[in-house]
Amino acid sequence: MAFDRRETALLLVGDFLILVASLWVVLLLRNLALPPFGYFEENLLPFLPVFVLSLGIFYVAGLYEKQTRPIRRVMGARIFGAQAATVAIAAILFFILPLSIAPKTILALYLLVSVMAESGWRFYRMKREATDGNRVPALLVGSGPAVLELYDEINGNDRYLIRFVARMEASDLSQWAVSAAFTAGGASAARAIVIDTSDPIIMRDLSILYGFVASEVTFLEFASLYEEVFDRVPLAHLVAVQILGALPARRALYDASKRLFDITLAAIGSLLAIPFIAVAAAVLSVQGGMPFILNDRIGKGGRIFRIVKLRSMLFNDHGDPELQKKNHVTGFGRLLRKTRIDELPQLWNVLRGDLSFIGPRPELPKIAEIYEREIPQYRMRHLIAPGLSGWAQIHDYDAPRGPADVARTKKKLSFDLYYLKHRSFMLDLAIVMKTLRTLLSFSGI
Repeated sequence: MAFDRRETALLLVGDFLILVASLWVVLLLRNLALPPFGYFEENLLPFLPVFVLSLGIFYVAGLYEKQTRPIRRVMGARIFGAQAATVAIAAILFFILPLSIAPKTILALYLLVSVMAESGWRFYRMKREATDGNRVPALLVGSGPAVLELYDEINGNDRYLIRFVARMEASDLSQWAVSAAFTAGGASAARAIVIDTSDPIIMRDLSILYGFVASEVTFLEFASLYEEVFDRVPLAHLVAVQILGALPARRALYDASKRLFDITLAAIGSLLAIPFIAVAAAVLSVQGGMPFILNDRIGKGGRIFRIVKLRSMLFNDHGDPELQKKNHVTGFGRLLRKTRIDELPQLWNVLRGDLSFIGPRPELPKIAEIYEREIPQYRMRHLIAPGLSGWAQIHDYDAPRGPADVARTKKKLSFDLYYLKHRSFMLDLAIVMKTLRTLLSFSGI
């Protein structure tokens, strides 16, 4: 309910039509005359893959993410960067393929016109989203930091379809006071009520609330709304059965297909990676020490396996805090990390089934023991195979690296469990595309 998914579809269709119209304007400017239909069609056909490529790059650039749509200060730059990348790729294709167009002139004009048209279209939609104003007034009943976080986020931005007109702390309510608060909320301005079904105080009076279902008051579950807004689960309000319910046999086809994809891609990737691994291993051998390191990690079901990497530090400290103080990344190791060559040997782990391409990042056993003691939900991330990249890696840029950090790991875990709960082919594709953006920009994940 927080977002209108029709807006995403409208943006997608609108972007495609804007790109087509941009090409028509380019042909008009280039010839200073209305382009005949045949001439337009002749240029449209080779540009169709370019349009599709643009939409894909728009997605990777974050132009369809609900959190980034209204950020005016970055929208123009993102559109220009996305279209510049599209035009660069298109130029290469047009020069390679036997296409009867003049790409130098048309592509240069197309970049200018499409960026201006797309920026105008996006700013128009942003203004409409902010001023349409039919936000549903809602009452929020619950307790805890996550409840306050949702309240501040919803009321601090105009992009949501609801707004909270009141908030009630469930911990302050006596018996039957919740139903009284709901009655007041339904009778006054609120037309929707967000409840936390993990809160025993609210659940105590839940049977009294059934009568409101037939009225005009809409009930929303807090955890689901939180996930829709933040793309992660609220750990303190997570009911274990919700996660366990995401693991039934109905996902058997998805799991089998994902494993087949992992094997196929890892086999192809291994063949391409062998020359890079061989050169890096030779350099590391010359510098002294073993080129490969084997580190224990926690896998599916809590099973310990050994992950294979090229050595990027002086020695393998196995996560020992005392040894870590004496260790550091070497110059060549820094290059290996920046280019991700140090992680290429992990394709062997993917072939073995220790790892998947997509999943929670595997943790060191010693650190995992700490997290399992301090964070009750931490063991849930071991219900599926860990991965080379995951939902947390592309969203949580403050994830802990090195020693155990319980507070920051709780946030990272909230993303991991979101993936566990909602994993699908489309979610995996989104992670792959965002990971590619990270790799191409040589930034960390």
